[in-house]
Amino acid sequence: MTHEKIRVLVETAERSFRGFVHMPVKDDMFRLSDHLNTFGKEFLCLSDVIMNERDQQYRAGEKFSFVAVAVHSIVFVTPIDE
Repeated sequence: MTHEKIRVLVETAERSFRGFVHMPVKDDMFRLSDHLNTFGKEFLCLSDVIMNERDQQYRAGEKFSFVAVAVHSIVFVTPIDE
């Protein structure tokens, strides 16, 4: 199965994450929102991540190769073009 790499901004109450979602390409109508709403998904996995923690400047811009964000903690997700 092939995957599409989409750069996203993920916000939680404590942190913001900029990274890539690797979304399976199923058909032309399968959107990012469809991938995020997949039944039973507990974590959103991101690669090449830059994490910023709110009110803690010493951790701003910390880089990670992989992060799994608990879906129940996500406030919003949006695709970004950089």
